[in-house]
Amino acid sequence: MQGYADRDLPVRPIQRLAAYVVAPTALASSFQSSIADEAAKRGIGAEDAYALLPPTRTYTDAEIRKVLAESGVDAVLIINVGDTGVVKEYAGTFFQGQYSGSTDIAGTATRTGNVSNVSLTGNTTGTMTGTSTPMHRYSRQTTFKARLVDPTTARNLWVGSGEVSAGGLLFVGNGSSASKSVSAIFDDLRAKKIIGGTS
Repeated sequence: MQGYADRDLPVRPIQRLAAYVVAPTALASSFQSSIADEAAKRGIGAEDAYALLPPTRTYTDAEIRKVLAESGVDAVLIINVGDTGVVKEYAGTFFQGQYSGSTDIAGTATRTGNVSNVSLTGNTTGTMTGTSTPMHRYSRQTTFKARLVDPTTARNLWVGSGEVSAGGLLFVGNGSSASKSVSAIFDDLRAKKIIGGTS
């Protein structure tokens, strides 16, 4: 992933954030879970923005700022996720067959001294049956754009984007991509000294 921090960062590193994820439902849930896990690992507080501001109505800018301030939120992490779904690629064909049949051979052998001559004639009949199965590779790519916003000024403190690819035999779960994406975001925020907590 690639991330960029603003030149004018807060004096104190971020200790508590609210996360807002825009993604298909299952993927959004995986991202929220991964954010909570990753934040906990680093000793940072993380809240689901929907838990603080339920999507039951529209909030004014003043109401949003008030709720975030009362909750001790230093920054809002906004993640937009695009998912290709599972992509199937042709990887070749597997052929398996069985043969059954019979062979009828008759012949003569004549010997003259140390030399033998053999003359054979015969017929072979049989049946070959087989099946061919196309083989496919499955992969998934998740791209994301993220930004960390100061809730008091609405200024971007950090912006980043990236992608995570995963493969599997039949189904690629959402958890792997979400976990890797969120880990990359937190690693970049930590490297740029934007978030506090433990490493």
